[in-house]
Amino acid sequence: MKRLAKTIKGYTFDELADSSSRNEAKSNVLEIENLPKYFSEDLMYMLFEDYDLHHLRTFYSLSFCQGDGLCLYGKITFSELFNNSKFKKIAFKGIHHKHIKSVYDVLQGIKFVHKGRYVHMYTVSIESQEHNPTDRQMKIIDKVLDNVKAWYLSFCTKWEKSGYEYFYEISDEDMQYICSENNYLFTEEGNLIDQDEYLELSA
Repeated sequence: MKRLAKTIKGYTFDELADSSSRNEAKSNVLEIENLPKYFSEDLMYMLFEDYDLHHLRTFYSLSFCQGDGLCLYGKITFSELFNNSKFKKIAFKGIHHKHIKSVYDVLQGIKFVHKGRYVHMYTVSIESQEHNPTDRQMKIIDKVLDNVKAWYLSFCTKWEKSGYEYFYEISDEDMQYICSENNYLFTEEGNLIDQDEYLELSA
């Protein structure tokens, strides 16, 4: 029986001189470090922290393919519309307080319904939930819907851009820090080395 061993050279990120190798290294590290669940958690946290919304969730697909994008689904409740100072000013922007009061007992909430197999922002319909509105009240509710839709499109656009940056972009400085903290090594081509499979040799 013969026992054979193979040695490979392991490079730090700083030691990768070729730009294509450095880009490959970045892709490999981003795949490990930027897990989808963390991006989803950040997005949900922003909905809670900035808007005090607790009943919206997200679908997204960010792989540079047709139909890719980001959307929200779920609902905005009555309380989140009328009793939430953070979102109330968005939903009722440009609407006089007496008109807000006039739909208080009519507008029950807003639902976000996802349709189809794609997940970009335009795959969701945003609809009001109301109880026996008059024509005048319905005009006010339609204005609320316009405000919510404008907010939704702005939010999805911002987070879609953030998502592509999160999953596919990293600066050399951040890369150097992450690699140093985790002791990452790469092949000459930029592939991440599983160091548990190798025994380090003395120089």
